[in-house]
Amino acid sequence: MTTVPNFIIGGTEKAGTTSVFTYLLTHPEVCGSKVKETDFFRHNDCADPVRARETYGAHFAHCKPGTRVVMEASPGYLGESATVAPRMAAMLSDVKLLFILRHPVDRLYSSYNFHKSKLELPADLSFEDYVEKCLQFDRGATPESLGVGRWFLQVLDFGRYAQHLEPFLQRIPASRIQIMFYEDLQGDERGFMQKLCGFLNINPHYFDDYTFKAANVTFSSRFEGLHRHALKVNRMLEPVLRARPELKHSLVNLYKKFNQARQGYAPMSPVIRDKLQAYYAPSIRQLAGIVGEGAMPAGWMESAAAAGTGSFKMQPAR
Repeated sequence: MTTVPNFIIGGTEKAGTTSVFTYLLTHPEVCGSKVKETDFFRHNDCADPVRARETYGAHFAHCKPGTRVVMEASPGYLGESATVAPRMAAMLSDVKLLFILRHPVDRLYSSYNFHKSKLELPADLSFEDYVEKCLQFDRGATPESLGVGRWFLQVLDFGRYAQHLEPFLQRIPASRIQIMFYEDLQGDERGFMQKLCGFLNINPHYFDDYTFKAANVTFSSRFEGLHRHALKVNRMLEPVLRARPELKHSLVNLYKKFNQARQGYAPMSPVIRDKLQAYYAPSIRQLAGIVGEGAMPAGWMESAAAAGTGSFKMQPAR
């Protein structure tokens, strides 16, 4: 019988999904996919249900029968929910979903810096110009004319969480969808993971004495050629390293000693932050209607209220 997941971390990018996947992977009641992000429902049209299930199941063939939680984590699922949700609901009748959300302004800036650090965005592309290109894409410009890949141009829109959650909420019972927040993970990793264990019906006490080490932290490199090679090696070895988080953590720390220029990134301009908060304010208010204002992290509703109903306008890219 083909093994498929009964739990998926479906989003969002740069909101701690790698860390949460890594933490859960060490839990004795959990088995994870060979690679963290299968992105299966983004790329497989599932037109042949039997073959699609077999293809998907190959990611979990190593999981022992009777494992309580079989999981994967593809943060791109949320942003492409119109395509992903119907495919997922048709194949996985009892799947549980986790969506970890991060304040959309901070998430966008983190995504931009992360993908620049991975050499996936032009080195001379400023954040302001990047946002403007995203807006031009929304207005119909092509990725080719903008010189940026389609995925990266969609990241601005992906932060409008309420509209992207809707296709899942329409097809999967609310009792099987958990919406949590990156800010809560940052503030109390142990409490976050124990609450998640409750949702998954696995032993929460496993994390009582757990040592948490954040994964996938953004940093810039000193030597681009070396970094490009290291990224390629990391992709090749992911099935091996993903199952050995302590080894991967040690190797990353060793690599940083040779090639890290700076961890993290400079603060965002207050001007662009204000404009982005105006852009996201309506969606934040819609999200509060879904999860309840009391569940929203500190600062989210305040930023939406401060933004009011002002329009979001950017100057043409230089």
